[in-house]
Amino acid sequence: MKHVNVSVVAVFSLLLLACKSGQMVATNISGDYCAPAAGYNYDPHIIPIKNPDSLLGSYREIPPREMVMANAVGVLPLIGSLESIRQDSSAEGRLHKTEIRSAIQHRMAMAAIEIDGIAAELDCEGERADQLARFLDDHNSKRNTRLTVASIVVGAITTIATATIKDNGTQNAVAISGGLLSAGLGAMTINAAGKKVSWRHPRNMLADIWNAPDSSSIYPPFIWYVLNEKYFSNSGKVSLVQSIKKRWLEFDLGKQVDKADEQLYFGAGGVYKADDLHTRAAMLNELQSTVRSINQDLQGLMLYIERQFSH
Repeated sequence: MKHVNVSVVAVFSLLLLACKSGQMVATNISGDYCAPAAGYNYDPHIIPIKNPDSLLGSYREIPPREMVMANAVGVLPLIGSLESIRQDSSAEGRLHKTEIRSAIQHRMAMAAIEIDGIAAELDCEGERADQLARFLDDHNSKRNTRLTVASIVVGAITTIATATIKDNGTQNAVAISGGLLSAGLGAMTINAAGKKVSWRHPRNMLADIWNAPDSSSIYPPFIWYVLNEKYFSNSGKVSLVQSIKKRWLEFDLGKQVDKADEQLYFGAGGVYKADDLHTRAAMLNELQSTVRSINQDLQGLMLYIERQFSH
């Protein structure tokens, strides 16, 4: 009878610990504190032309990559105006050139600010995901420590009990039950479900990259154009959006995504484990790097304009 009671206690203890392993952690999470406080309305006159090939014939004097970036920023007509009055050395002509260059500089400064704004929001979202992941990692680490200590204690008690109990049947039952309990506790530290947290994010910075709509409600037209135009990728064969999505699938998502994970990462959110949060943070950080890299093409355009029209 005694060995039956010991077995029942062992099984009950394992079940109790297993139930606790997947508990939700209560947190006070704001869904959108990284988002801008107000929406922005962009000038419809500087929306990029979506088919840059149609511009090549009209702006032959501008290198293709600089021409496409000028179209993205919205300064292509201004550069064309500078070209048309290049030889005008009159006072009125010089004043006109100054006004046009000032307008170009203003628009390019706004483009740089747009890059910084989106990059800052991506950085904020990535840091928030990392913070929540560390929060869960800390809870899981403490839990694993408790399980390890419990396993050691159970092993020690089992050893003492088997040494002091004289009845062979009871001794064997205690040894088997204690061994099973100790092994179960140890196994739970290896393959633990871990703590979870509920996180809703209605404004999802990853969603438009994954779904690739024609226009974005999150990314400014300038940035969205660059991310979707093949001219800006190193190969010139796929867009930056396609390249980012391919890298996510290859390195972050295990080459396939089920409906539940798609809703979690690219939808309005849901219940996250620590590993899920680390994955989300990695994707946000990779996207942030891509957005920041747009500065390189913006710098190339600025240098071109400086060389061509500084005198």
